[in-house]
Amino acid sequence: MDWFYARNGQQQGPVSESYLSQLAGGGEVTADTLVWHSGMAHWEPLRDAASTFETPLRPCGVCGRTLPSTELAMFGDAAVCPACQPAYVQRLAQGMMPSVTTVAGVPAMHYGGFWIRAAASVIDNIILQIAQYAILLVLGISRVNTIAAPGERAGSALAAFLIVLALHCGYYVFFWISDGAAIGYKIVGLEIVRPDGSPISAGQAFGRYFAYGLNVFTLGIGLMMAGWDDEKRTLHDRICGTRVIRTR
Repeated sequence: MDWFYARNGQQQGPVSESYLSQLAGGGEVTADTLVWHSGMAHWEPLRDAASTFETPLRPCGVCGRTLPSTELAMFGDAAVCPACQPAYVQRLAQGMMPSVTTVAGVPAMHYGGFWIRAAASVIDNIILQIAQYAILLVLGISRVNTIAAPGERAGSALAAFLIVLALHCGYYVFFWISDGAAIGYKIVGLEIVRPDGSPISAGQAFGRYFAYGLNVFTLGIGLMMAGWDDEKRTLHDRICGTRVIRTR
């Protein structure tokens, strides 16, 4: 059977069913691409027409690429392509909830809202407050000596600020990269990911930490955005392209 498909508003083809499957696997043809063959009443998106293939096509539940169903591995109701399987299996082994996509290729994630994120942040802040007090106490700069000379006081204050900054930045960035979330988020069952559900990069982790500071200038509105955004994104989530999802 010969197939035709649309690309950039132009009709392409005819091509064989197997070749159309190859185009779908390579990403040139997507689930939304309009296709047609003789006998069809009208053009349809590939996702709707794929069931009529001799080897039906199905979108990968992670990346959304449309592939022959024989090339996809099934994990419950989720179909996963070979390229996405290692990361998907790893997340399952870690007890996480891997994100999957709908037929249209849209990530079906359970986002963490404002209040659960606030509770997680309180836990993280308690941990950091205890850690920073202990570190500064050991170093002997837990408080600025008012008897010391102004220059010494300024030096102690600067040292304390840099130590606290390094502690906070290191804490969040380390856990975001290594485990997807800091301790507070893990306790309540949250994880920070990219829009496709994959782990964030080191650059995103550093960027997200410093972008968080911008919420000071928004009087907290940047944080409250999670309460009305469709994907529960805060200002720093929007800037860095991250999402906070529930893992249980």
